[in-house]
Amino acid sequence: MSTSGVGTSVRGAMIWFSASYAGAILGFLGVTAVAGRWLGPADFGSFVAALAAAGLLGQIGLMGSHRSGLREVARLRDKDEPEAMAVLRNGVRAVSLTTLPAAGLVGGVAAAVLVDGDEVWQRFALGVVLAALVVVTGQQQLWANYVRGLGHVRFASLLEGRSGGAFVAALQAGSVLAVWLLAPATGLVGALAAVCAGYLVPLLIARSVVRRRWRGLGGPRPRLWRDLRMTVRRDWRFLSGQVATYLNVSIEIWIASLLLSSVDTSMYTAGQRLALLLVLPLTALQVVFAPVIARAGRQAHDDGSLERLLRTGATVATGMTLLLALPFVVAPGLVVDLVYGPGFRAAVPVLLLVSIGSFGNVATGMAGTALSMLGREGVSARVQWAGAVLRVAIGVPAALAFGLMGLTVSALTVSVFVFTLMWWRTRRNLGLSTHATLRPELSLLARTSG
Repeated sequence: MSTSGVGTSVRGAMIWFSASYAGAILGFLGVTAVAGRWLGPADFGSFVAALAAAGLLGQIGLMGSHRSGLREVARLRDKDEPEAMAVLRNGVRAVSLTTLPAAGLVGGVAAAVLVDGDEVWQRFALGVVLAALVVVTGQQQLWANYVRGLGHVRFASLLEGRSGGAFVAALQAGSVLAVWLLAPATGLVGALAAVCAGYLVPLLIARSVVRRRWRGLGGPRPRLWRDLRMTVRRDWRFLSGQVATYLNVSIEIWIASLLLSSVDTSMYTAGQRLALLLVLPLTALQVVFAPVIARAGRQAHDDGSLERLLRTGATVATGMTLLLALPFVVAPGLVVDLVYGPGFRAAVPVLLLVSIGSFGNVATGMAGTALSMLGREGVSARVQWAGAVLRVAIGVPAALAFGLMGLTVSALTVSVFVFTLMWWRTRRNLGLSTHATLRPELSLLARTSG
């Protein structure tokens, strides 16, 4: 892989990423801390379960177009290949007008029907909010991926990540705090509406950035159903992989909400949500590395620099994760108390065990991203689906037999299996190792165009 090129280097992008990463953590903790104190152990689990459901439906509604778009846009130059760019633009329009709002409608109706014990107006309000949350979550992912693919890596690092990125997370934290102070009686519905509101401004800005690049493109004229069929045929493997990946993060939350008490559900979601902080360095690094990997796939000869770059990135992410993990190891009870307030101490064992799986994910590096960006998204999807099936097959009996700790140990076991298998398949299918190394080549980051 050639390491020369114009534009911001990977090192420059990573410096910017480090600042945005810190902001994302603060925003993530802000949303978590406010929601935990506002909703308490009784409803916090339902809050996280609803966010997970909205995220899954948003992924389904996008039909994989966001990840496909990232890979293809990173390879294209709109001034040289306007027809190919126009095809992507038409696909985005198609899913935005059909499958994404349909997914939101399904989520809203399901929420209104399945919620027990609330008044009719509360169930209706929850349905409306969840439907809106599905749509804005999907739109945020869509435009953030296109912004990244078009080369606006610094802006993308503020928009995208497991917490939504620094810009998104900060607005969500402020929105949740404002609604808690001004309308605390709105409870779960108010908290979800506040998270939804936090997406709006970043979403509109990102959309305008992409649409400016698309203005004046030639190519085929939009035709809704033709474009939708073409998008589904092209992107279904990305859809499969993205849904399976999301399930691997969320299945235990839903198992807990179905089989455990509301308090145990809150304990699991509280511990898991904090443990996911450890994955943020790797998740955010993908903003920088995914376009680089996609462009490398177009080069006929590789001198080994792509593997060295991937392993160096994994080492940087692992180092940041170790620093972030120190408070969890030294004083996990204090961390839980500071973030959630009183009543969440039972989340400490969950935090410690799930954190082991999160660390393993980071240490094995960007294996799944490499597979997807280099045309092996089907391999990545099969690994993730194997993990999702195992989470149900092992997690359900574990939760029934051993409760909260049984579900937690099951989650850790399957996580280790999935990350190890993904690393192995990347090595086998692409000939690339992605895990952290004791000899990172930090100078390579400066020589590689981001």
